[in-house]
Amino acid sequence: MTTPAAPLPASPSELPSPARVLAPLLTIPASRRRFRLPLPALEKEYGMSTPLVDELTGLGLPRRETPDGPLFDENDIASLSLHLRLPSARRAVMAFWLRALRRLTAPGTPLAHRVDVTVGCPEPGHEGACRYEVDLGDGGAGGVFETGPEPQRVLASLTLGGTGGPRELPPALAELCAEFREIDYYLLPGDAAAEPDLLDRAGIADCVLMSRVLVDAAHARGIEARLSGGLLVAVPFSSTHTWAECRVDGVWYPVDPLLPKALRAWGVPRAELWSPTLAPVGLFHRLGGTPLRPVTHNGTPCGASLRTREEVPA
Repeated sequence: MTTPAAPLPASPSELPSPARVLAPLLTIPASRRRFRLPLPALEKEYGMSTPLVDELTGLGLPRRETPDGPLFDENDIASLSLHLRLPSARRAVMAFWLRALRRLTAPGTPLAHRVDVTVGCPEPGHEGACRYEVDLGDGGAGGVFETGPEPQRVLASLTLGGTGGPRELPPALAELCAEFREIDYYLLPGDAAAEPDLLDRAGIADCVLMSRVLVDAAHARGIEARLSGGLLVAVPFSSTHTWAECRVDGVWYPVDPLLPKALRAWGVPRAELWSPTLAPVGLFHRLGGTPLRPVTHNGTPCGASLRTREEVPA
């Protein structure tokens, strides 16, 4: 086993160097990457200037040369953008999570939410109808839908009832979280996320890998645990997420020490509201025991907007 790099700084005042942020990604074989992101998207969507791209390329950032210019892996670029605290849509969404967390901790009526699964054809101009398959796990409201090439369409809706608010983890689970306090959050290709040795080798994980390792570690301590896939519920947009759940004294607690640490490392404002030992009850909504992949278009996974609004529980 190789020694993982020292963890990235978790303080918003400490910005790591591009070389330090890139180093863990270079432990992932190039064969795992999907080179689909064109060069112009790096600045437009992820805030990367041309000098920064040149610096990262000189440091070994993987890419594939094509006649139309270089292509990059989206997970690589998204991870670099977040750790270097550059502006992006993904980063902007994280402010919604912290606002939702504050809303859940405020006194008052427990919140319920309506989530609309909204899609637009990812391949405009293709022959035939758009065939979407929607899978919302145990939440239901999914199915198969055939439509024309509308620019935006609500395929399914899901109402999530109020489930209480965040609470501190029991001591046994807080100790479990502390075991992984030096792991850094990176977006990983799906097959790499299934390899626990990546966490040991490079000191990085995404939500799927971290959750699987947490479940195994909980079982080793005699704690009942399970993998959970579902939604991180926030207005105006929710996000898919994967986390571990552990049962102590008959109560299931969502356990995720990785994401709150990442929010601090990425310099997201008010990230201190979410401590690694806080169980984000109400913010996380479990829909099943596997990572959620809500929509496919003609058999291929596609993006979906999870538009969300508050409702008063019935």
